[in-house]
Amino acid sequence: MIFERSLFFRTYSGLYHFIAEKRLAERDLNPTIIHIILTIVLTTSILMWAYAILAYTSLTSQAPFIIGAIASAAHLFSPILLRYTKSAATVGNILLFSGMVHQASFSYFTGGFMSPTLIWYGILPMLGGLIDGKRGVILWGFLTLVIPLCYLSLEIYGLEFPNEITTRGELVSQMLIVFGWIFLSSTIISVFVYMKTTSEKLLASQGKKIDDLVRVLFHDLANPLGRISIGLNITKKHENPDQTQRGIEIASQATQAMIEITQNVRKMYAISKGKADMDLVPFSLVEGIKYVRKVCGDDLEKKKITIDFDQDKYLDLKILVEPISFKNQVLCNLISNAIKFSSEGKSIKIYASEVQKGYVQIFISDEGIGMPPQILENLFDINSKTSRNGTLGETGTGFGMHIMKSFVEMYEGEVSVESIERTKQNSNSGTTFKLLLKSS
Repeated sequence: MIFERSLFFRTYSGLYHFIAEKRLAERDLNPTIIHIILTIVLTTSILMWAYAILAYTSLTSQAPFIIGAIASAAHLFSPILLRYTKSAATVGNILLFSGMVHQASFSYFTGGFMSPTLIWYGILPMLGGLIDGKRGVILWGFLTLVIPLCYLSLEIYGLEFPNEITTRGELVSQMLIVFGWIFLSSTIISVFVYMKTTSEKLLASQGKKIDDLVRVLFHDLANPLGRISIGLNITKKHENPDQTQRGIEIASQATQAMIEITQNVRKMYAISKGKADMDLVPFSLVEGIKYVRKVCGDDLEKKKITIDFDQDKYLDLKILVEPISFKNQVLCNLISNAIKFSSEGKSIKIYASEVQKGYVQIFISDEGIGMPPQILENLFDINSKTSRNGTLGETGTGFGMHIMKSFVEMYEGEVSVESIERTKQNSNSGTTFKLLLKSS
């Protein structure tokens, strides 16, 4: 059973990617619509071919069989058109028109307006709506009225429709109607529920991503804005050219950081909308630490905190990340956090080790005040209050760790944290963050 199921899904997946290859590459059609079209075709094709075979075996005229076979073939192969067009409506209209012609032919030779198979026309507006929304419902609601109304008019005016189906054929036809409707209605409702659930999850996911981007903006831009202010104040207060130059450099570095952050937010927004991909590239950990030393230099100097990192040891270490977000939203958040909760004169240790082939674990360890269990437990929960003042009264929003974790997960990595809280009985406190990332 497991083999059969996996075989089915492998077959379906191969068919889907063959049909949707160009649409997925060009991002010009919602993948869900492609799945819907394939589901409709695969389910309704069973019934269409069943009616074609029934026409061949149970009707004296060969016309409904020939028309049915041609219509069924057109219907079955219609999804292949998606390789050449992004118009789901066009493909949907072709497959529905094929079904309408097929049933019009079969109904005509089995009693015209009195043929039970005309009931199948009721499903076409529903399928049209699934494929093309409101427009599809209106279009196929109108089109499906045409043939039954024509047959009704002819019936009223006394036309005798042929009824060539055998008694056994009538039984099979009735079976197809009863069990076919149950099969198709179950399938259609399942597709609708799947669409609804998927849509809700997608909207929730996009909403969360947009919330994260907003938090990145007002959280991560606060630091460079503060450094710009510091740099300008240094420039104003000192006439010494060296101090003036130092203030300009601080403001310049902070301005560049703001530019990178805003550019990265724009890119992440495009990714959340499916208009771009997350580009993971090899990035030097040494370059990342150099960047953090510059960006956080004033805060490090203020508290006389040092970063203990063996640069020479890790010159060849490269990790697969998106560089701008890794520098600003991951490293800067972690180092700023470590500085915030460390006392004067302490150090922050950064080191790495290969834990398995293709993966490296980066450790960022401080000697700060640590975290109480309730904060440690909810550190990455955006809905929990985890913000608290630093050792010099520094304030925060509580969003930094959630933002950092979100980006690490985008790199297909993992974050874990260990912390020992400082108490009267225990002064050996501190926090260690572990980042598991792909290496190159």
